[in-house]
Amino acid sequence: MEVWDEIEVPKNVKDIFVEMKNTAELMVDLAYSSVLFQEKEIAEEVLELEEYLDLLNYHLMVHAVLAARKPKEAEQITSILHMAHAIDDMSNAAADLAKMVLEDVELHPVITEAILGSEEIIGKIYVSADSLLVGRTLEELDLATNTGVWIIAVRRGKRWIFDPDGDFKIFPGDILIGRGTNTSIDYLKEVARGNIKVMGNE
Repeated sequence: MEVWDEIEVPKNVKDIFVEMKNTAELMVDLAYSSVLFQEKEIAEEVLELEEYLDLLNYHLMVHAVLAARKPKEAEQITSILHMAHAIDDMSNAAADLAKMVLEDVELHPVITEAILGSEEIIGKIYVSADSLLVGRTLEELDLATNTGVWIIAVRRGKRWIFDPDGDFKIFPGDILIGRGTNTSIDYLKEVARGNIKVMGNE
């Protein structure tokens, strides 16, 4: 488990707030993924991210208190703290989903149907050796633009890579966990299988 106290956090209220928002969004995506695919490793990552978000929330409150020197500033800071509280609630809900997976709670089929029935879904994409994705980085591929799918995690053998950055290079056999519409997920699956040889603006 990460020792979050040793992690350098952003230095101002705005950057901390943005980091909280991005972390909470990743937690929700990963929590849904853990439920859909019954992956305990993903669920464990959600709980680790919850600890990180708690640390961010603490630093946000400290910075906010120090920044409010006048009543007007205090009023503005209060709205940020309300939003931060809402983000924290989202992260807690994502953690509750993850705990259900870790505790082997039998989930009603309607939960899976609800996740798959939403406008954006979570998909599992297998990368074959002859796919044009192989050997290229996420930055080069720009999958969000070219396919409409955001990659939130990758399974490589027995190892998980969460929230991969632009330098991440795709290998044959990788399993991508992506968020997008049904159409965009299906399209990326065809690209990953090698059935589509040209993608987007290439």
